[in-house]
Amino acid sequence: MNFLDIILGILLIWGLYKGIKNGLLIEVASLVALVAGIYTAIHFSYIIGNYLTEKWQWDQSTIHIASSILTFIVVVLIINLVGKLLTKVAKAVMLGTLNRIAGGLFGALKVAVIIGALLLFLDQANNKLQIVKQETIKSSALYTPIKTIGELVFTFVMEETQEHPTETL
Repeated sequence: MNFLDIILGILLIWGLYKGIKNGLLIEVASLVALVAGIYTAIHFSYIIGNYLTEKWQWDQSTIHIASSILTFIVVVLIINLVGKLLTKVAKAVMLGTLNRIAGGLFGALKVAVIIGALLLFLDQANNKLQIVKQETIKSSALYTPIKTIGELVFTFVMEETQEHPTETL
């Protein structure tokens, strides 16, 4: 175990804690909201963009940015509200403890995905800047498994993005 494992372990424990605190339904809703918000902003912001174009005489790049942000915010808010509603239903049918345990596991996995994606970028930067010694990376118990999770998700997202090109304003 080295300093890299300690940092990664602390982040995973933080994800576990947040997941237990929030419960599975809110954790899933927050992740779905993030992914759906980004996807919707990329693929469907032109709908709000067309509306903004009719109402205001803004520059096209400003309309594109504003419509993407508005689309993202609306989707995230709606999905988070649904998650909170489902959590109240789960508490009412006495699934609160199960919701929290599953939330802890999901929270740790969610943090692993985010850290894994960041480790992909760290690897690229580390090749040029030597931020972390290669021997430290190789001796880390958590670095490679977490980075592998990030690679899987990143590859999936890139394939989906290429299969479904975005529509522009």
